[in-house]
Amino acid sequence: MRLKRVSIVIVAALVAVLMISSCIPKDPVAAATKKFIQLIEEEGEPEGPFTGLYLGEVDQGDVIGSESAEGEELQYQLQGINEAGYFFYLDEAPGAFYDHPGKLVVLSKAGQIIFEEDTEGWPTLNGNIVSPLSDRNLYANAVIWDKWKYVKEIITVIDIDWTQVFLRIKGAVITSGLTPTQNLYAQARDVRDLMSNAFKAIMGTDNVRDVKYVSAAVLPNWTAVQAAMNDLLTTEKVNYMTLYFIAHGNTNIMNLGGTTFYASQLRSYILEHSGVKFCIIIESCHAGSWLDGLKSGGVIPANVEIIITTTTAAKSAYPDWDSAGGAADHNPTDMYVEWSGDFLQKLSYYTGTGWSQVTSYASSKSIDTLPAMMYKCYTAIKGGTPSTTSWTLTERSVAGSIQEPMIYTKWTP
Repeated sequence: MRLKRVSIVIVAALVAVLMISSCIPKDPVAAATKKFIQLIEEEGEPEGPFTGLYLGEVDQGDVIGSESAEGEELQYQLQGINEAGYFFYLDEAPGAFYDHPGKLVVLSKAGQIIFEEDTEGWPTLNGNIVSPLSDRNLYANAVIWDKWKYVKEIITVIDIDWTQVFLRIKGAVITSGLTPTQNLYAQARDVRDLMSNAFKAIMGTDNVRDVKYVSAAVLPNWTAVQAAMNDLLTTEKVNYMTLYFIAHGNTNIMNLGGTTFYASQLRSYILEHSGVKFCIIIESCHAGSWLDGLKSGGVIPANVEIIITTTTAAKSAYPDWDSAGGAADHNPTDMYVEWSGDFLQKLSYYTGTGWSQVTSYASSKSIDTLPAMMYKCYTAIKGGTPSTTSWTLTERSVAGSIQEPMIYTKWTP
């Protein structure tokens, strides 16, 4: 009888253990997921459609943040989270363009909430978008809670290129329109090559297209420039385009590959691609005329962020000068072309030691870092009083102020 009672107790204990263990998720991610859902339920589920996403495991020191549609990046803990854990996101408008409400949560591996922040932007980790938000299939796979059964509609009904929704994909077309029979061909060729290398370092080789004279190849004309831009739009999905032109020019025109290229042609292309943002640098004589030539109805197209012209509508642009009127250039190590050489040196600074100044300025103006960087380079070249401080020697009074770079910005500087 005693043995029978002992057996009954053992069986009961085993049953109890099995029942208890069945309620405890053996997978730590599953346990953290359950905790995340409980947290949202306790705080009150959103009234409209929402999804809960598991964004992956994070390590001690990782920085959780979010980026808004205006380009403002919020890094909530610059020192990083204090222990490893699991990253979750409550998306209160799944499938919608940002900004919209959401919540970022990190649960430690011990099941404790170590990070919780409301957000209006999309989640970032160490300054980068998390991969489930860059691909619609990855998004669907990351969903761990979808009471509205909303994700299926996004995936099967709405065909969205999520990379285009969440990322600004930058590219550049770097053009020298001069051919070997034209004056200053070598200087334009060499500075164009330097400019191309600089933007490849910034954007990646695949996202930069070179348009220049190559023997027995297509001439570097407007048709070639359009083909390069279209290639970037199609193959690399670029939606943020930088254009650099160095060419001989006159009022509202420049010579590309021995043919005339008009400001109105570039304006038409920009207007036809309203979903693409443009940053433009024009190194030519009378380049400032393009600030008017690019207008439609007296207004620069809304998708142009910044235009830099290396001189006014009435003045010329020049190759490199190292002295004038008994005065030396402020930066005698620049090469080939006066303003573009200055720009490349400032670009080296602002993509290195001075990068924090770029990000600070971009944040203060709610703009992307790319036009912010160009603006910082431009103003640094001019200095406080360009007649004496400009790095472009031909802009200084000792050289007769024969060149005068100009700028347009979509924002108020």
